[in-house]
Amino acid sequence: MKNRNVFLLALLAAVAAHAEESSGDFQRFLQETQLDLTLRNHWKYLKENEAQPKAVHNAWGAATTLDFRSGWLADTLGFDASYTRAAKLAASDYFATRGILYNHGTGFHKNNAGGFSRFGQRYLKLKLGDDAFGLKAKGGWHQLKNVGVLTNTYRLSRNSYQGYSGSLRWQNLQLEMAWVTRSIMYDSPDSVRFLTLDGKEIDSILTGGLSWEKQHAVFAWAWGESKDYLRRHLLEITYPLTPKWALASQIYGSQALEKYKAMPQSKKQFNHSAWHYAGEVRWQDDSWIQKIGVAWTRAEKRNGLGYYDRYLGKNTRGRFNALTSAGKDYLRDGELALTSFTEYQFTESLASGIQINYGQFSYKNNKVRTGEIAWLNRWQPREGQLKDLTLAAQLGYGWSYKNNNATPILNSAGEYQRSPSLSAEVGVTWKFGLL
Repeated sequence: MKNRNVFLLALLAAVAAHAEESSGDFQRFLQETQLDLTLRNHWKYLKENEAQPKAVHNAWGAATTLDFRSGWLADTLGFDASYTRAAKLAASDYFATRGILYNHGTGFHKNNAGGFSRFGQRYLKLKLGDDAFGLKAKGGWHQLKNVGVLTNTYRLSRNSYQGYSGSLRWQNLQLEMAWVTRSIMYDSPDSVRFLTLDGKEIDSILTGGLSWEKQHAVFAWAWGESKDYLRRHLLEITYPLTPKWALASQIYGSQALEKYKAMPQSKKQFNHSAWHYAGEVRWQDDSWIQKIGVAWTRAEKRNGLGYYDRYLGKNTRGRFNALTSAGKDYLRDGELALTSFTEYQFTESLASGIQINYGQFSYKNNKVRTGEIAWLNRWQPREGQLKDLTLAAQLGYGWSYKNNNATPILNSAGEYQRSPSLSAEVGVTWKFGLL
């Protein structure tokens, strides 16, 4: 009887201790849970005549996003979700090229423009270990920012992917993988499959990468494949020379697989492979940032001008961090591109800069020259009631050429035809912490 009482007392003590520990875990779970409200207003404008008579592409919208991020159950499991409601404020014909409003119909008529609502993210998350040595994973609909060869884009919302991703970190070294089968684009509520340029479905995208970072030195290599369509490689390196000076380089490559090779030639961007090589010199002090870049592309194509395309198919977004990504991408076959980016930090909150891009390549005895100049501004208060407000604005002028799928359209004298453009963009984001 005495032994039985001792056993019951021990059992009750163990149950009480477990309940107290479980209660503590649940309290930590609640304390770590976050709910944010983000208000977003975005306007994009382009006036050009590259592929048709003079056209204005104008789209303006506003969105509200709720981001829920749970705490960790047993310091291991959690779940996140985000919901966005977007509304149309204004639109012109060709609005869909701006990637802000949902196209409810076919074609580019402004009457097709509208808002949308969707759950952009809903996934389970897992973590094991810590920042020094640990595993993190996600399963479900989630965003991928520079994971392997995939990334996302922000307009009124961000695009997301359905599938699994994870990273294994050991000190400064990180291995990451992702496997995805569908996407929701940033201007749509629809869950869609990945597609080839001639409209055939791509079953999945598999990608992985290895990165190392220490202080300001960065090395990143990644590989990916949209199944049976394109294989992608990339290499991104930043090497600091002094506290103010650094060198950087990026290499991106695409290789054609079976479904790509089977497409009509008119749909292809290159014959067998496309490679883009870029290098930068960077200088930075307390107030100034200066970057000078040079790049070159090889993307041969029969019966047309080839180019390197950043994406692994329709409804995807490909990782690309070179300076040649601007209002126009300078990624055409044989194109030599030069870039200058200068920014001055007026205050801790206000910065303004100028980016100048120039590119040239040869096509049928023409030396085709393109370029643009953009004025970039950013205001982001660091303290006070406006500390979670960001205002970004830019204005740009460019000169390109009339083309059909990047290939120059020549006049009766065999000369390429200039095409000027004017662009503008304003984005306002205000974030509020509700939990």
